[in-house]
Amino acid sequence: MTLTMAHSSEPLAAYLNERIGHLHQAIRLREGDGTTALATFIERYVALVPEFIEVFEDFLASAGISGEIKRQIATAQEFLHVPVDIRTSAEDLEAKMYQAYLAHRLLEELNDVLNAHYNCRVIPVDMTRSNLIVHHIIGEPFANQIDGAIQLLNDKLIASLRKDHALAEKLHTYTNTLSQDPSLRYPCLTESSNIRLLFKGQNSRVRLQ
Repeated sequence: MTLTMAHSSEPLAAYLNERIGHLHQAIRLREGDGTTALATFIERYVALVPEFIEVFEDFLASAGISGEIKRQIATAQEFLHVPVDIRTSAEDLEAKMYQAYLAHRLLEELNDVLNAHYNCRVIPVDMTRSNLIVHHIIGEPFANQIDGAIQLLNDKLIASLRKDHALAEKLHTYTNTLSQDPSLRYPCLTESSNIRLLFKGQNSRVRLQ
């Protein structure tokens, strides 16, 4: 699905324009083409999910990992196929955002846990800023409910890892056999864009695409 405004329907344009008016004050859009920038950003955000899942599946196969980590990757995949009653392109956009946000947040937490506990970051991309933007596009309280559900899955993951005494050795072997820096494959989604995120309390601007 192409989300650029040249191919968007009037309902989709109206939806994006409405959401721009309710974005968090930390998110700044360039004057004149904010809707186009937001549509492009969402398109790239959605498109990254299956790529990230594929990388995690390669990781599972290469490292010989199963258990709760494998189940959570399967859950992220399932998020993309949740049946949704779609009637308009605007509803299609919303559904894709919700599905992608669920998957991205789950993968972000899984990635962070593996990095913190085993120094094994599978996806070398920091999705925090991108997820923050989509959180505010979706809006509260629904986005907070999604985050709460992901936190429950994360707690389940951490509890499972404590019981898997063989996992540390498997991940150590996996990281020692990597031949190429995985960061070369995935430039950060937030590195280049005409959407700006200004963090409150910080004197810095970050370009997002």
